[in-house]
Amino acid sequence: MVKQERAERTLRRIVTAAAERFEENGYSGTTLDDITRAAGVSKGAFYFHFASKKQIADTVVEHSYGLLEDLIEASCGAGVPALQQLIDLTHGLNRLLLTEPTVRTALRFHREWADLEPEFDHYTLWYEAIEQLLGHASEQGELRKDMPGGAARVVAVVTLFSVESLTVRPTTRDQETARRVTDLWNVLLAALVPGSPDDLLRTGAPEPCEVV
Repeated sequence: MVKQERAERTLRRIVTAAAERFEENGYSGTTLDDITRAAGVSKGAFYFHFASKKQIADTVVEHSYGLLEDLIEASCGAGVPALQQLIDLTHGLNRLLLTEPTVRTALRFHREWADLEPEFDHYTLWYEAIEQLLGHASEQGELRKDMPGGAARVVAVVTLFSVESLTVRPTTRDQETARRVTDLWNVLLAALVPGSPDDLLRTGAPEPCEVV
């Protein structure tokens, strides 16, 4: 049991170290020596868990995909307007990108390997979630009647890349990025919602118990 727990801790350390090195230097700029040195493990310990650099990179991507799935699938309860769920989901993405190097690394891999068909496609997962929520919002009468076609994909792209761009700077702070996400939604809602949404929707970050 103790040996198994030690192996699991070593595994987590390797995955975290690999994500941090990949995020900083990219896939091609990262060596196994970089990863083992950052993780504080021997090459033997690394090869006990992984056969190659490609396999650890795949593990980082798979782990991050699971985190994004969990974020999207979580719910803050019944009766919450679809647009509020969407706003809260975006704030959740902001927190995830700030705290999880595997997610930041996976999105970097997507940019670096734009010509490949990834097994775990974070972009498609996000786009489909946003399109579904905006579809619900439309059905519930939350959106303007004159919304142009393709609006859902535009919102998905704008939210994902805007939030991602906020977390790539080394001086980024949680409160600062949350304010930027709030500003983003104050602008977007003016184009999406009829009348004034101020009394109906909260654009700021939710309390922990409200997380989508």
